[in-house]
Amino acid sequence: MLAPLRILVDVSKLILPIEAPFEYELELPGSKSIALRQLLISALASEDSTIFGIPPCEDVDAMLDCLKRLGMQFVGTLVDGLHITPDFNLDDDVELDARQSGVSLRLLLATAALRRGETRFTGHVSLANRPNAALLDAIKLLGCMVESNDGRLPITIHSAPTNNSSTRLDPTLSSQYLSALLIAGAKFRNGLEINLLDQVASAQYAAGTIGEIEKRGVVIHKSKDDADYKIDPQTYQGGDIQIEGDASSATYHMALATLHGGTVHLTNLGSTSWQPDNAFTKICERLGAIIEQQDSRTTIQGPTQLKSIRSVDMSEMPDAAPTLMAMSPYLPDAIEITGLSTLRHKECDRIACPARELGRAGIRTEEGSDYLRISPGTPKPTEFDTHDDHRMAMSLAVLASKTAGCRINDPLCVNKTYTDFWRDMSLAYV
Repeated sequence: MLAPLRILVDVSKLILPIEAPFEYELELPGSKSIALRQLLISALASEDSTIFGIPPCEDVDAMLDCLKRLGMQFVGTLVDGLHITPDFNLDDDVELDARQSGVSLRLLLATAALRRGETRFTGHVSLANRPNAALLDAIKLLGCMVESNDGRLPITIHSAPTNNSSTRLDPTLSSQYLSALLIAGAKFRNGLEINLLDQVASAQYAAGTIGEIEKRGVVIHKSKDDADYKIDPQTYQGGDIQIEGDASSATYHMALATLHGGTVHLTNLGSTSWQPDNAFTKICERLGAIIEQQDSRTTIQGPTQLKSIRSVDMSEMPDAAPTLMAMSPYLPDAIEITGLSTLRHKECDRIACPARELGRAGIRTEEGSDYLRISPGTPKPTEFDTHDDHRMAMSLAVLASKTAGCRINDPLCVNKTYTDFWRDMSLAYV
């Protein structure tokens, strides 16, 4: 069940250039975002659940370990299906190590507001740098006592919530704050009302969370302007849940096909997906690729010659932005990638760090508070630093696939979300 441990001697990986067009078929790992949400919903359900397609990765391991400490029982495997018996521990004091999983941490912070016992959260140093103050402020309004390092780890939530059934939330930094409150909302004694103080960052993730909640029989009411949400006290249903392919992982294969004139068939991700990064197909299409999608299948056929994109707003799919950054040096003209303000607060600064690595490869960039402008050029052989960020490693591997002599440091950091990335990327070498 656990993702492979990192091996200290595997500190650098040489990426060979892809020499010819390729064609391969791939079943993607399951969506991490959906799996983490469904695991927590299963823990809060009134009946047993079985989840199929959970991806083996460090973020999932972090959530499973935390849920075990909260009383959950698991039978089965991630490969064959994980059976979950809910037995949520409301009373004991517990310490939860979220490791590097920002999604797990934020979802569990809101759930801790349901408990009578004290819940202490810790995690990796990279997670300790990520902000949670807006979510913690919303939790305080529910009557909980909260201690934190200015909104960062370590965080302790204790004392039973009062009868407060409404709160206010600033969701501009992360949609995960709203998703967390929405999942916990049905389990509050008097339900939960949430008033949003501003627009939701990456709002499609919050909309997707509502879809995952509704699969379990819980209804959420929202105002016409999407500023107010109301969840009555309800019971989550159990049952079987299938996790679709991960759209963020798909972007690397879409990028490889587009850059190299190859063809990739993705067998478990299609037009019915709510995942924001599924829209990366539109980016590839603008670059000249041919896209065919059915309900649960996608084919990307790369062009013989790339087209220019002068600018693109990635605010609705920020996790896919590093993939586009990696493709940008090979485009005919400079590109300005905008809508990136939330990337300052990810595993690393995903504006400054990509700009630094591209600069080391001889590519000229211009960095702003929420944009990165990248000029075309031929990257030179470079040993890239990944800044302990899985998306840096995978996107830089895409860049390196067209330049001989490039290496990726700390290649096993991909285990955070995509354990089999290097195996799957090898399918492009014919």
